[in-house]
Amino acid sequence: MTDVAATTPARALLDAVRRRRADFEAAARRAEDERTLPADVVEMMRDLRLFWLKTPRELGGAELDPLEFCDVIEEIAYYDASAAWTAMVGNGTTGTVAGWLPEEGVREVFAGRDLPICAGQFVARGTAVPVGGGYTVTGRWGFSSGIDHSGWLVGGCKVAGGEEQILVVVPKSEATCHDTWYVAGLQGTGSGDYSLDGVFVPAARTLAWPGPAVRGGALFEQPPVLFVSNELGPVVVGIARRAIDDMYALAGATDRRLNRVSVGERAAFHKDIARAEARVHAASLLYRDAVAETWALAQAGEEPGPSFVPRMLARHTLVVEECADVVVQIIRYGGGRVLALSHPEQRHLRNLLAARQHVYVSEENYELAGRARLSESYPAP
Repeated sequence: MTDVAATTPARALLDAVRRRRADFEAAARRAEDERTLPADVVEMMRDLRLFWLKTPRELGGAELDPLEFCDVIEEIAYYDASAAWTAMVGNGTTGTVAGWLPEEGVREVFAGRDLPICAGQFVARGTAVPVGGGYTVTGRWGFSSGIDHSGWLVGGCKVAGGEEQILVVVPKSEATCHDTWYVAGLQGTGSGDYSLDGVFVPAARTLAWPGPAVRGGALFEQPPVLFVSNELGPVVVGIARRAIDDMYALAGATDRRLNRVSVGERAAFHKDIARAEARVHAASLLYRDAVAETWALAQAGEEPGPSFVPRMLARHTLVVEECADVVVQIIRYGGGRVLALSHPEQRHLRNLLAARQHVYVSEENYELAGRARLSESYPAP
């Protein structure tokens, strides 16, 4: 019995997630101990259909409006970062396979009674050698969040003999999984490595990346890199919101005193926590504006200018940086108690610092955005 069906409106889906808040929160520490999402949490998320929010309706997915998707992911992140992160990656990876894979390949991947979950890495860490009917693929990919509960894996490859890049899709049973996820942040995401050694991948299970989608509505008309990277904002904002709320609760419920003044009585704390709250609200508005602008272009069927994608990536980068810095600034008010691994405040900080290391979050995005805008506005003579 599922909590919601694939066709339930977004508000009902969000309400269903909120009803399971206690379950998400109770699993946060367990996920860190197990270094992957606990099996019962994965099953709950399957029942809520949280891995197919960006899968075309024709394949059984919800195909949510991007802002509605952000509402759901941000809510989960407020409860548990690891659950939100794996939902984010599961949706982006599975949604890419569902929207871009050729018809024969998608029929194979979506052939089972249950919808598939995909994991992997899009960066071209592998080599695909053309052979009759497909490619022989060798490579090793890291940061495959959710690999433990996924049935299919996606890997970016360079095609041997040229500069073409493709994504290949393989059953997890054909890969070697490596237990590498011993990390300081986002510990519960199970983001281990996998490798392929001369595995044949039929052409039907490969797709040009980036390239035009072959199914789905306007959601899949977004620039491919933004289809997956616009997910980061709701995750980090959800974590930062929770960190602020937890710090308010800590200051209000404890009597940690220096010079006979408690943290909750200090003007410095009042100023810093209010500023932090304002900064996170601004970050939320910024990422939502970027998502809305991208969505409006896709709905209108308009082609973005050459500076559009770099500018959107720069905005998403700033959102992640702001959320991480906010928690760096306020965590000192928690004192020594927040150093305990069981304390949520340091977990929020570790998770946000880990999110800053994501491949789509880089200062290079600012350089690319500035260069693209300059070239667009003032082309060389």
